[in-house]
Amino acid sequence: MEKLKVALAGTFRPIFHGDMKSVLNHSIEVLEKKSNELKFDFVPVYKGMETLSDAQAVAKELEEKKVDFVVIQNSSFADGDMILPFFSSSARLAVWAVEETTSSGPLPLNSFCATNLYVSIAGRYAPGYDRPVKWLFGDAESPQFGRRFDTTIKALTAIKNLQGSRILQIGNTEFGYHDLKYDTGKLQKIFGVSVEKLELDEFYNEYEAAMAKGDLDDRVSGIIKESNGVDAIEADVRKSAGAEVAFEKIVTKHRASAVSFRCWPEVPGKVGLMVCSTIGRLNQRKNGSGFEMVAATETDVLGAISMMALRYLSGRETVLMDLSGWDQKADSIYIWHCGNIPKSWFDKSGFRLANHFNRDKMGTVREGRMKPTEVTTLRFMENDASAFLAGGRFYERESPVYKGCSSWMNELSINGQHTSSEDYMNTLLVNAVPHHLAYVDKDVATEVNELCAWLGIGIMNPVSYQDYLQRPRPIRSEILNPNF
Repeated sequence: MEKLKVALAGTFRPIFHGDMKSVLNHSIEVLEKKSNELKFDFVPVYKGMETLSDAQAVAKELEEKKVDFVVIQNSSFADGDMILPFFSSSARLAVWAVEETTSSGPLPLNSFCATNLYVSIAGRYAPGYDRPVKWLFGDAESPQFGRRFDTTIKALTAIKNLQGSRILQIGNTEFGYHDLKYDTGKLQKIFGVSVEKLELDEFYNEYEAAMAKGDLDDRVSGIIKESNGVDAIEADVRKSAGAEVAFEKIVTKHRASAVSFRCWPEVPGKVGLMVCSTIGRLNQRKNGSGFEMVAATETDVLGAISMMALRYLSGRETVLMDLSGWDQKADSIYIWHCGNIPKSWFDKSGFRLANHFNRDKMGTVREGRMKPTEVTTLRFMENDASAFLAGGRFYERESPVYKGCSSWMNELSINGQHTSSEDYMNTLLVNAVPHHLAYVDKDVATEVNELCAWLGIGIMNPVSYQDYLQRPRPIRSEILNPNF
């Protein structure tokens, strides 16, 4: 992952009595340590900014250094004009209020007032400036500062790695899956990603080359070793290895970060292969070949973007699944797909390499139950710049469980609000959320909220079930400042 470049600059006003220099120096020391923990490049500005010309010089210097995120610490109160030069920079901004250094006598710093001033100017009174500003508060080692700062670093790191990334769509949008269509211009505007469309012939050519070359024994061995048994024929396992090599060649050639693939109906007929298990292996961070990417089935580009966001926020492997069942009595929903998930997502029994559940004698899929775990669920929609963000827990249950990979899910929430399965399903359907949802086995709802706030994406709230027809509320109208 590409590192975020973070700068810290402090404002000084010498007529205040507090030791503003020590406050800034201590903050620099703490953020230097954090830079190693959170893996960002740190650019400290040691000299406090006392005048507008100081601020102009610092803003220019940080822009030249291509800093992504500037934290302006009000080490003491300073004139409101001093934030203005930073509105012309490309960096995102935060304003930091520190606690006062004494408890009586002359006010030493008046830092919070200055932060109030700067955030107000940025949010309402700066003509032409339409980006959000994060407020921070407290000593650099205080819990609240740490939570707010760390969340921002994770979100902006994810955004930096999304922006400029290329996603390959191989094949036309899957047959009949109109809810997976997208507007490339909106994807570029919201996420900064580009989509390159390739014909299936490029995959066929690379696949045939890999199969003809014949040096697939190590891959085949690795694929089998990861499994807990093979119910498919060895020739199909070799085909899965050839498909893996083909995807890696294509992604490397086109310098892409992710791929969305039209896996049916043509591919099985053309080469006698279901790529499900290959997609699962491609999504493993350590898949034996040292290759890292995100892979989505059924040409789901926005599904791939949702997976990328969750991976960048969590550092963990992500999956893209269908919502395929609902048990109202157990207040649970059923998550399923045909066998396309990483090894780490299966329970202690692992998975078996098998034939596809509705393609007789055609492999390979990964068949098994998914592990019990908490999850964060995400789906982006670009047409109204919205997101479905949910949480829950996969749990063990004997039946019904179908072939492929799956789990039952309960303890449901939507955007941090606990919900019944009835309200969960209602929210999805009323808001016309597409039928693929991305999952990660970690609670990153706070980080997703932060990422969406920076990108101007509205997050859906639960819609309580009613017997009458319900219409979705406009999402973007809920955003305070929609002109990001």
